[in-house]
Amino acid sequence: MLLTYMNNISPNTSEYKDTQALTVVSDVADLTNESLSNGVALLRLVHIEHNVLGLKNLLQPNRVFVKEGTLMKVSRKSKQPRHLFLMSDIMLYTYPQQDGKYRLINTLTLTGMEVTKLMIDNTQHALKIELKDTCITLSTSSIERDDWFVTLNRTIADLGSVLGEPTGCLEFGETVEACLGENAPPLVSVSQVSVCMNCPVRFSLTHRRHHCRACGKVVCRDCCRNKVPLKYLKNRRAKVCDKCYSELYKPVAMGTGSSSRPLSAVFQNIHPTSLWRGRKGQLTFNQGIGPEGEMSGTLERSRNSRRSWKSLWFLLKDKVLYTYPQPEERIACESLPLLGFSVRPEIEGESSVFQLYHKTTLYYTFKAQDTHTAQWVSAMEEATVL
Repeated sequence: MLLTYMNNISPNTSEYKDTQALTVVSDVADLTNESLSNGVALLRLVHIEHNVLGLKNLLQPNRVFVKEGTLMKVSRKSKQPRHLFLMSDIMLYTYPQQDGKYRLINTLTLTGMEVTKLMIDNTQHALKIELKDTCITLSTSSIERDDWFVTLNRTIADLGSVLGEPTGCLEFGETVEACLGENAPPLVSVSQVSVCMNCPVRFSLTHRRHHCRACGKVVCRDCCRNKVPLKYLKNRRAKVCDKCYSELYKPVAMGTGSSSRPLSAVFQNIHPTSLWRGRKGQLTFNQGIGPEGEMSGTLERSRNSRRSWKSLWFLLKDKVLYTYPQPEERIACESLPLLGFSVRPEIEGESSVFQLYHKTTLYYTFKAQDTHTAQWVSAMEEATVL
């Protein structure tokens, strides 16, 4: 009403000066609203500090509450709930308790934070939050993931504009041009990986899963025998896969080969991983009929006796007998070097049956089709000698 009255009154009248009080009233109203807003924000921070166990000194000048919500942390074996409290300069990383309160896990600063949309295995809507010494992967619905990404992007940008630093948010598919080992990688969930991510070895009770501490992939023992010092672990040595080892030591290999280089450093860079794979671990080989001298086909096999036969598919290659459950399988479940063994036909039995001995110990009894028995016996006898 005061504004309408001021617009309709003539400036030459004596009452016009009194209408200038409108400006003062508006300023007082703005200050009142701002004070109320600051009071509500202050009460919100006090409420958060009271409900988050282990949190102290949350109230700081210019710190404002932005957003909160519960997401699922993607860990190695399962997903666990994590509740985030986003402020204008920090983010509280907590987990909810049954009493309705939260336990503080970590206080993440937004300075230097990088946020990335990504897809890991079956987790379609994941959000990776990465700092210098921390890497967290969270999942939620597509809409909520995008909302958190936009909010974090805007908050980091606002803080960066105040501090004069660049933002750290990336869309899915973009990569961070950073050296391996400088930041903690997102670890791939082991529950969703059944085959080594660097070779065709299938994981089992005897072939355990290992994480590469440089890239986060799940690999077998033979693919992560190297240890190197990693920067984000304060130069503590940790296991890395062969590919990351080659990348981490590429600058050393490309450097000058001066004679002043310590001899021990030269030998440290020699890692014959191919020899390790040849001697340890489960041998794997893709199935298929190879060139002349190789043999493949279906045989019935029995251990030590002929009471129980099992039909399997075999490949004889390079003096090694590979066993496959089915012809369609591409990874051998067993491998047996035949050097030192002997092949003997069964003395009293069918003509299609022959046995595999190591000295005087009977290992296996095989049964082949009559037309192929002589071929298998000949091929195995040839594989038992150098």
